Amino acid sequence: MSAETFIYPYSETVAYLQSSDIRDLMKYAIREDFISFAGGMPNNHLFPVDEVEKIYHNLPRHIKELSFQYGPTTGYPPLVEVMKKYMESKGIDMSEHRLMITTGSLQAIYIVTQLFADPGDTLITENPSFIGALTLFKSFQVKLHGVSMDHNGIIPEKLEETFRKAKKQNEKIKFLYVIPNFHNPAGLIYSKERRKFLLDFIEKNDLILLEDDAYNELYFSDLSKNKTVPVIAMAQDSQRQKIIYAGTFSKILGPGFRLGWLVLPEEIFHKAEIIKQSLDACSPNLSQVIAHAFIEGGYMRNYLQRIRPEYKLRRDLTIESVKKYFPQNVKYVEPQGGFYIWFELPEGISAKQVLDYAIDNGVVFVLGKSFDPARISDNTFRLAYSNVNPNDIRPGIKIIAEGIEYAMKT
Repeated sequence: MSAETFIYPYSETVAYLQSSDIRDLMKYAIREDFISFAGGMPNNHLFPVDEVEKIYHNLPRHIKELSFQYGPTTGYPPLVEVMKKYMESKGIDMSEHRLMITTGSLQAIYIVTQLFADPGDTLITENPSFIGALTLFKSFQVKLHGVSMDHNGIIPEKLEETFRKAKKQNEKIKFLYVIPNFHNPAGLIYSKERRKFLLDFIEKNDLILLEDDAYNELYFSDLSKNKTVPVIAMAQDSQRQKIIYAGTFSKILGPGFRLGWLVLPEEIFHKAEIIKQSLDACSPNLSQVIAHAFIEGGYMRNYLQRIRPEYKLRRDLTIESVKKYFPQNVKYVEPQGGFYIWFELPEGISAKQVLDYAIDNGVVFVLGKSFDPARISDNTFRLAYSNVNPNDIRPGIKIIAEGIEYAMKT
């Protein structure tokens, strides 16, 4: 058979794969002549390069050798222990839960999805939601129901209505996925009342909650810090067994470390371990050794105190510029931490038209449609200020504002 006529026997799963819109926009984001508000990445210049160099240089020879080797599937034991203590410092009762190190938080989400979801099952997410999780969920051939949010988090009445309709259609609802702290992409933080509602909701409906807490440490004030108590830390015993918690080092040490973690009920931990074993055997041991030394050596606290003001500066410059240049009928929530601001244009105004104008003038951001499970939102967009040069924020926002004015006139 010639190369021209050969047909590759793809699996059915391949049909459900789709590229992230953010990845597609990276061709602009990596150009030096572009101002990028697209990628939700930490700032390159803020990584703890000097600290990591010092840590590795001072590691004993036998630990360096160990770091190049395969490790336990569930994680480098010293790191697992220090992360368990960290979780307990957040108020999480670990007596009936276990902690597993994962290769980034997206692997953590993958493991949970494989644990529970079969093709045709239903998952409930927020709308908007993390594009990486949405892409992953769709690859499992599940039904996705996105639930609207307001500035306090997921809207209770909307969630109850979505759940009721799905049950009426005899759908198998496997879990609810939420991002309570400095949400990606919405930038908001759940109120205490909404967190309590989630706990009551999962208990009443016997539903699993997957809590994605990637941005917990990136608060901008003590006031916002006090609001970041994990949902699982607020849970009663009967509720805690229904909650799985995912965290990551990607937004702190750096995505290149490829480290995250899962906190799971004891009962399902072994099954999760088998799934992870089939994926990669173990997460990078070198990264885990360095992460452990970074925490145990006292570097983490100083590093976080250094980077929080840097991200706050970028947030402040972005908000200041938005207030100066954007039309007043553009809605947004001012973030109290994290990397993102979510914008809603007036009905009938196309965010795609704004993006096209911005790209033509050297600025890129991400359309809200990318974060909509149904991919129908056309008047929303996300700006990520985290990896933008502070000097580029004002001119970049001004160009986007011009694009909004242009879209409103056409």
